[in-house]
Parts: sequence; C-alpha cells; structure tokens
Amino acid sequence: MKIVIFEPHPDDLLFGIGPKIFDWINENHDIHIITVTDGRACYRGHENIVIMEDGVAEMRLKEAKRVMEFLKLPSKNLHLLKFPDAEGQKYVQEGIKKVKILIKDADRIVLPSNNNAHVDHQATHDIAVGAAKELGLDVEFFVYFIPSYGVFKNDSKDHQIQVEITEELRNKLQEWFKIYESQKLPKPTFKFYTRFLKRVQQVKYAIFRLKDKGKFYNF
Repeated sequence: MKIVIFEPHPDDLLFGIGPKIFDWINENHDIHIITVTDGRACYRGHENIVIMEDGVAEMRLKEAKRVMEFLKLPSKNLHLLKFPDAEGQKYVQEGIKKVKILIKDADRIVLPSNNNAHVDHQATHDIAVGAAKELGLDVEFFVYFIPSYGVFKNDSKDHQIQVEITEELRNKLQEWFKIYESQKLPKPTFKFYTRFLKRVQQVKYAIFRLKDKGKFYNF
C-alpha cells in the first residue's frame, strides 16, 4: 500500500501521525512524507532567540531528513515543498499542482483535520484534498490533528479510531523528539511537547472517503 503523509511543518509528523506510523512501517507499506512549509517562523515572537529565519528553515528541514533516517524510510520518499512557514494559504493552488504527481497512485492519504486553527495546517488539508479532488481519487483519507489546533467533533465519531500509547511506543516517540533540536530553544514550546509526550495516553484519528467531504466537521 502506498501511504502519503502530509505534514505542515517539520515536526508535525511526530505529533500528528507519529503514534500510528510505526505500525505502517512494520507492515512494510510504501510511505512518503510531504512536508509543506520550511518551518522558518518557529521563533517569531521570541525576542531572546536571535537566528535568521533562513537559518531556522535550514535547520528544521535538516531535522526532517534526519527523521527519515530514524524511521528507516528512504530519503527519496521525503518531498519538501519549502513554502514559507505561516503563509500556507498563499500557496494552496501551487501546492495542489506540485503534489498531484506524488499522490496519483496513493492508497491512503494522511492529512490534518479540516477546520484547523493553524493557517498552515488548514492549508495542508486544503492542498491534500484539492489535489485528490482534481485527480478524482477514491482513496482513504486518514485524518489527524495536533491537540493545540483542533478537536474531533462528535459528528465524526463513527469514523474515529483510537491508538493507545504503550510505554514502548512512548519511548520511541521521546527518542524521536530528540531529533528536533530546534524545539529546545523556545522553552514554553519545549515544555509543552515534553509534558505531552510524558502524559498522553491515547490518540484519536478518523478515516473518511472523498464522498464524506463537507459532511463532517473534521473532513
């Protein structure tokens, strides 16, 4: 099975689909990652962190490549769109054009929830669905959300699945998080992520088809 995973920023793979991706790797699926933005806006608003945004983008994209090594996925399966962080909605149409060739033979598309509070997460959703619509793909849409940016509403309850976080899985996620050196500098962000990884007990996802689009809050 070809699984194409959309992540808005270089680190959303972990906090979005991370708890589930190990199952797919163990099942030997053909997994591709599309990283939509370059992560350059990571430190905006943190006046005590003085790094040029080009340097931030370079650092975060390198981290995305290191994650592929950590997960033992082929480096050629990482597709970096490099759109400017925090400006995702400006690039939806360009993104749709670029990803169509990558998803045309996909069996499962993994993407952020609709009605997302973060502009880049919503843009990523719009790119993935827009490209699938233009291609007329009848595939499975596996939807995730980052806890800070969304919630699964009851109207999608029948479509939801839940993944329990075992201690073995928690250890893998914590080891993975060490790759994201960029996240250690904004201390409030680092504390939030580390606390989340220590406390999370289960993660919810939802599965839809293209015919479900617009009928549910999350899709």
